[in-house]
Amino acid sequence: MSGDLLVVEKKQLERFIQAGPKDFTLLYSFTRNGADSAIFHQVCDNNGPTVTVIYNTSGTVYGGYTEISWRSDSGTYYRDEHAFLFRLQQNETYAPMKFPVKKPDSAIYNYNSYGPTFGGHDLHTFSGKPSDQNGQYTTNATYSFGHSYDMCGISTEQLTNNVKTITELEVYSVTDSILVPVWREIGDWELQDLEELKNEMDSWSPPQGVGLKSANILVLGPVGAGKSSFFNTIASVFRGHVTGQAVCGSAEQSITSKYHKYRVRGSALTKPMKFKLCDTRGIEENQGIDGTELNYLLEGNVPNGYQFNPSTPISPEISGFISKPTLNDKIHCVCFIIDGSTATVMSEKMLEKIKALQTKVRQKGLSQVVLVTKIDKVCSHVEEDVSTVFQSVAIQELVDKVSGILGVPRSHVLPVKNYEKELNVTNDVSILALLSLRQILRATEDFMFNLLDVLDDENDSLE
Repeated sequence: MSGDLLVVEKKQLERFIQAGPKDFTLLYSFTRNGADSAIFHQVCDNNGPTVTVIYNTSGTVYGGYTEISWRSDSGTYYRDEHAFLFRLQQNETYAPMKFPVKKPDSAIYNYNSYGPTFGGHDLHTFSGKPSDQNGQYTTNATYSFGHSYDMCGISTEQLTNNVKTITELEVYSVTDSILVPVWREIGDWELQDLEELKNEMDSWSPPQGVGLKSANILVLGPVGAGKSSFFNTIASVFRGHVTGQAVCGSAEQSITSKYHKYRVRGSALTKPMKFKLCDTRGIEENQGIDGTELNYLLEGNVPNGYQFNPSTPISPEISGFISKPTLNDKIHCVCFIIDGSTATVMSEKMLEKIKALQTKVRQKGLSQVVLVTKIDKVCSHVEEDVSTVFQSVAIQELVDKVSGILGVPRSHVLPVKNYEKELNVTNDVSILALLSLRQILRATEDFMFNLLDVLDDENDSLE
């Protein structure tokens, strides 16, 4: 169990702590270990820096950080100049705020029958064994916010809604995040390596004998995951500057309103390469692309430039419908785009929809890969230096989790960082993007070679 703390919340706590990249390891939680102060001390004492996180029933997430180990004392205050209280969410809305210690000598309080207790006592989380009813814990918490910590004008009611019933309490150990030996060999990150990848992509073509002029790669993903941004990133690599050719942005509903088969122009910027990235509207829980529409897209029935209309689903009656698509019209590989910062906390409804679309893809015999975007929001090492991506424990764990969630081989789960805030291209972002594109094209080749086998079998049967 990895805990309920979101990736973006861990990153926020890193910024609050202000001491470089951190790893958060779950030591204790009510739901895993039981609501019991004795168990809390048993598993959390003498573990160095920790962060305590409380999730109350009003949708507020708050807690405290200390560099001092918890202990089973008979009632002792400990000094910690770096301790702080915090809020991450207020009424299910992300609203981070830090409350620094103002009386370091009473930063935390250790008592053997108390849970984590900050100040005197600004935040006393619980004592003994709080009762549990249907996954909700009625704590005997006490609040005296403002005694040892500067609450910056935030009252107890504003912070907690005066709610002491919680769904979870977690304690994480906080350790310095380190880079590990490379867990995915990819070569180097120099300009020469970038040029070699660009030349490889520029010269790629479908296998001879399959009868295809170019490959059609369908890009699918939830709204805001970075579908259109991935095309822009690939285009930027070859154009030498960051481009916004594909319209993208941030919105509750899909920005992409048209089906667009984007061509990537190679190093000469005149002749397009022999693949197209086919952008479609995003996956949404209650609308967006569905299984029927996906089937029409995969079969090549949907014309390039088709304008999506939420009130009029794709059908043979739409303008330009291709009733007899050729192999060149059809999709040859599907690339799912997943936001790495929220990948492990997707709603059940969204996950069910993605898996249903995956089933459609498998039924067509198509290869599928998964791009995991926004990795700079997952790991501070990667945020500072993208070339550390395959030395990052956080990214490795993310790849493993996405592989398990979506049921694809780890080699088909590809971490990327799209160009979004940058004004100029950089070797590391460009190389990582092209490494992902190379794997996508290799997966596309897998489908094409299977198609060649079918054609050879048909020819053999005619002899």
